[in-house]
Amino acid sequence: MPGLLVNSTDTDGKAHKIGVKQHDVLYKYNDTILNSVDDLITATQSGQSENELVAIRGSEILNLSVAQGSLGVSVLPYSPTDATIAGVSNAIAKFENEKTATAQAAVNAALENILVTTTPSIEGYRVIKTIEVVTAECVYGINLFLDFFAALTDTFGGRSGAMQKALRDARKTCLAELKKEALLTGANAVIGVDLDYSEISGGGKSMLFLVASGTAVIIEPIAKGGH
Repeated sequence: MPGLLVNSTDTDGKAHKIGVKQHDVLYKYNDTILNSVDDLITATQSGQSENELVAIRGSEILNLSVAQGSLGVSVLPYSPTDATIAGVSNAIAKFENEKTATAQAAVNAALENILVTTTPSIEGYRVIKTIEVVTAECVYGINLFLDFFAALTDTFGGRSGAMQKALRDARKTCLAELKKEALLTGANAVIGVDLDYSEISGGGKSMLFLVASGTAVIIEPIAKGGH
């Protein structure tokens, strides 16, 4: 099992100052899983001004923040018992799941805040940076059953509710993918959005091809009385 057992800490060292104690297990430094002393040395030397140190105390996970540089600890290879491994593994799994859930929630919130419009500008906002053109492509298989009833509806008049729903769902999905592409560029809005539909048929099957494109930009609210 990965990790380094803390044998002792320097009272003036960084680890001691952030609460690391003897018999704690240093598990992760930023994105580096600590399997050896060399891992710890390399990670602490290449870190940033503030770094994430994950330590284990019993079955508790400690998520600590530490400055770059030597931690001031003496460590040993971690050789836990089977029972300890089970408890620690469960704690690590819970920690990673919670971290993933938190990160996903942050991404979802960021996606919700991205504005999308077909116009070249958004009322009340100004573009402070134009990033790049972003696109999203979605392909859907159109069930022949829906095609059949759509044809009947076209023949006898009226609308095909099933087909309209399929197109509406496709549009929502494609715009959601466009937001994801914009988020990857650091944008908070997409302007001049264009949606193109096309149908590809062959071999008794139909495919709906939808492309959304627009310009990823960074916008900010226009202050009252501003220009």
